[in-house]
Amino acid sequence: MSNAPERQPQPIRRIVTGHDSDGRATVLIDEVATNTKSSRPGQFSTLIWSSEGAPAAMPIGLDAEDMGARQLGTYPPEKGTRFMIAEYPPGNTPRRHRTETIDYIIVLSGAVSY
Repeated sequence: MSNAPERQPQPIRRIVTGHDSDGRATVLIDEVATNTKSSRPGQFSTLIWSSEGAPAAMPIGLDAEDMGARQLGTYPPEKGTRFMIAEYPPGNTPRRHRTETIDYIIVLSGAVSY
């Protein structure tokens, strides 16, 4: 048993822009993303944004729903999208799954091998 502290997710700054009632661009959210899940030790996924469909709706006003705060399961909404940041620790054992979605993966550091 290790005395090392449990690995925590990296803070991810999330900036969401929108439009005010006059149609001018404005920042709606500028904070660290908090919608993070962990299914295995040291492995995290943080939801940044989701949509109900494509193309995504662009609501006007300052009270638009925060689509990054939604609680989603494995899948995005039907015909929708989701953008997540996944963190895999070194030595992570790969797992594969099959979904009816298109998934995009961007490796910022390190490598993902199967």
